[in-house]
Amino acid sequence: MRKATDDCLLCRVNAAGKTNSHILPRFISTGFLGAKGSPRKGYLLNGENELTAKPKTVQDSPKENYILCEECEAYLSLLETASAASLKFWQDKVAKGDLKIISVHPHLKLVQLDSPDPVIMRLLVYSMFWRVDISSLESFNDYKLDPDLAESLRVSLLEFKALTNADLQANVKAKQLTMHPYATMTAGAFKDETKNVLAAINPGNPASLHVDKFGFYIFKAEKDIAGNFMANFSNVKPGDNQIMVVSEQLWYDVMVKRPLEMAAEQAKRNLVKKS
Repeated sequence: MRKATDDCLLCRVNAAGKTNSHILPRFISTGFLGAKGSPRKGYLLNGENELTAKPKTVQDSPKENYILCEECEAYLSLLETASAASLKFWQDKVAKGDLKIISVHPHLKLVQLDSPDPVIMRLLVYSMFWRVDISSLESFNDYKLDPDLAESLRVSLLEFKALTNADLQANVKAKQLTMHPYATMTAGAFKDETKNVLAAINPGNPASLHVDKFGFYIFKAEKDIAGNFMANFSNVKPGDNQIMVVSEQLWYDVMVKRPLEMAAEQAKRNLVKKS
C-alpha cells in the first residue's frame, strides 16, 4: 500500500501526499449513481463473487490515496475544469445551434467541439488512461496498458504541467504533444441514465474505458488506427476534437450490456475453479 511519503507517480519528484484522488474525472463518472443531491448508489462488479455474494455498494467513482502530489492533482483538475462544459453540455450547444451535429448513417453522428483547445481535451483523455493504468484499486487490477504507451502518456502529461490556466494555455501554444489517436463515444439519449457503467476491460490496442455516458478508445500510433472502423471518426490530428454519437440501442449493446456479460462470464469461470 502506498504512503504519503512515496513519490508522486506523475512527476516522480514531490511526495504523493494527496488523498481521495479520483481515478476518473468526477464530472463524467458519477451520473449513473443517481441525481446530484439524492442518495447515490452503485454496485462494484469484479467478476469474482457476483454469483455467490451480494455486490458491494458504492457512492462515488473510484478514488485512491497517495498516487499524486498536490501540484499534479491541481494540474489534472485544470484539465478537467477546462473540458467539463463541452463534455457535459454538448447537447445543449447543439440545440442552440452553437455546434453542428453531422449524420454519418442512422446509427452514428459526429459533433465537432469548439472548446476546449484540442490539446487540452487530448491531455484529459491521456490522464484518464494513465490514471487507470497506475491505479492499484480492485476495479482496475487487471488493466495494464502497454508499458511504452503508459510512459508516453505520463511524459506527455508532465510536459504540459501547469498550475494556472494562463500557464496551461501558454504551454499549449508553445509545446508539441505526442500524438496517440483517440476516440470519444456517447449516445444521443439514454433510456435510464442510472444503467450505465464504469469499466476498464480492454487495455490492448486500442485500449478502452467505459465512463458512465462516455466511452474512450486510445491507439498507440496513427498506423494502428489505419483500417479501423473508427479511423474517420477519431481524433488523429492535432486539431481534431470530435465526439461520435451513436444510437441508444447500440450504446446499450456495446457499452453497457457487454461489460455486464463479461463480468458474469468471469464470475462463472471463477466459481468453476473454486468448486
